[in-house]
Amino acid sequence: MNLQPQNWQQKRKDDLESNMKRIIDLIGDYEKALTYEEDPAKITKTRDKIVNLKAQQKECQDDLNSCEQAQLERKNLALTMTSITDEDIGFVIAALLRQRVFSCEDQDDFRLTNPEQKMSKNGLTSDIRISLEMGLGKAREVRYLIEKNAKINFPDVPEKLRAALNAEYLRLVEEGIQGDELFKRLHNFSSCQNPDLKWITAGLAILGYFFETCDVFEP
Repeated sequence: MNLQPQNWQQKRKDDLESNMKRIIDLIGDYEKALTYEEDPAKITKTRDKIVNLKAQQKECQDDLNSCEQAQLERKNLALTMTSITDEDIGFVIAALLRQRVFSCEDQDDFRLTNPEQKMSKNGLTSDIRISLEMGLGKAREVRYLIEKNAKINFPDVPEKLRAALNAEYLRLVEEGIQGDELFKRLHNFSSCQNPDLKWITAGLAILGYFFETCDVFEP
């Protein structure tokens, strides 16, 4: 189940660029006014306005740089997500199983949930949306691998994986972590804290699967 596509990232960048142009134009106007102003009080006031605007300009530029960096990171993540294989996801699943092994009861209720409603209930914002969309896009492949592994090798694989993620979720909630930060911490956990982009994308696919089909996060 996919979320509806959003253009919020591009809109934010457009808004920042528009604000930057407005600030630069104002600075130019005030600097031009200074060349004709003779009143010392008005000169001081105008210079203060210029200083304030330049501070806003720097803040706006920092936001633009951050926005562009985030777009680049998401683009790289999306490109890698299209190329990860079942083997890549399998490695991460195996690593998760080695990392945490729990017994888990009453885990047979796999409920598909509405992603939009679940995002809202868990306080997840549009900053998480694109990452979640990519994870949900691979959820079916993750389900296939988990069920295949359970049938061929170890029947308790689904329960152990679910219990591991639930235990980490509860640990983070008890620490007061919530919303976007909670999702990011769980993504880091589902990727086994591995910085390799293939592990990050595989971990995102696993988290997307459990977000959609079980009781990780509030249903």
